Amino acid sequence: MSENAPDDVIRQAQQQIAKRQEREDHERMAQVEGRMRRETPWRWMFAGAGAVLLLTLIFSPGVPLQWKMYAVVHGVCAQEHNIFLGGVQFPLCARNSGIYMSFLLTLGYIYAIGRARAGRIPPWPITTILILFTVIMGVDGFNSLFVDIGQPHLYTPDNFLRTLTGMGMGIGIAVLLHIVLNMTLRKNVDDTVPVLGTWWELLGIMAINLLALAAIYANLGIMFWPLAFTAFFGITGVLYMVALLLTSLFMGYEGSITSIRQLARPATVAIIPTLIILTIFSYLRFWLESQGLIL
Repeated sequence: MSENAPDDVIRQAQQQIAKRQEREDHERMAQVEGRMRRETPWRWMFAGAGAVLLLTLIFSPGVPLQWKMYAVVHGVCAQEHNIFLGGVQFPLCARNSGIYMSFLLTLGYIYAIGRARAGRIPPWPITTILILFTVIMGVDGFNSLFVDIGQPHLYTPDNFLRTLTGMGMGIGIAVLLHIVLNMTLRKNVDDTVPVLGTWWELLGIMAINLLALAAIYANLGIMFWPLAFTAFFGITGVLYMVALLLTSLFMGYEGSITSIRQLARPATVAIIPTLIILTIFSYLRFWLESQGLIL
């Protein structure tokens, strides 16, 4: 036997492994491309459904737009301690405005800083701050509740504090939901990269939130619609994203997504339970109010 025979065997084995790997990669790419082609009609359906819903919300006659938004989320928002900007009432209450404006702003910020695939919780010092934000909002919430029911309380609450503490909570919700969605649905999640990795990144989203807060309480009327829509789509967006997660799992998308576009089918289907929940809860609350069962 030739002295080079072992080397030839190793080289042939390496070539076979490389060919098999190339074949598997090609098959995997073909599967991805096939799924993307199947998702293309659903992307158009999603865009069409979203456009119809938005145009219906904006242009349906009868009542002002802010009251239509108010009615849509009436069943999922307390809508007490309301805030006004430029003399117009927000569709959400002060605390929920802070929470869900911050949620949507934070989610956009996460993508803007390149953390779309991030799946790791922030470093513990930052995570501790996010937990502290939640605790602070809880304290302020219970203090406000005690005032409303005539019980002893720590301090006199106001809408500024409700919105401010809600914003801290909103950052935490966005970080948590982003991690859950990525770890559950993404195939290419990067679990070595934290969603927020440095103090500067945390300070960045806090600064954006504080600018929104300043616009509200400086009564900059020109900012009413941008901030009202941010809060409105924040609260409906949280509900929709939960529905999207459950729909995607039910349809077998767990751990298979490498591009958001691949979620077109479950994203379209998830609109249905979202609308059903909003409609039922809103109708139920309006009915209870009409019967004098709740205020």
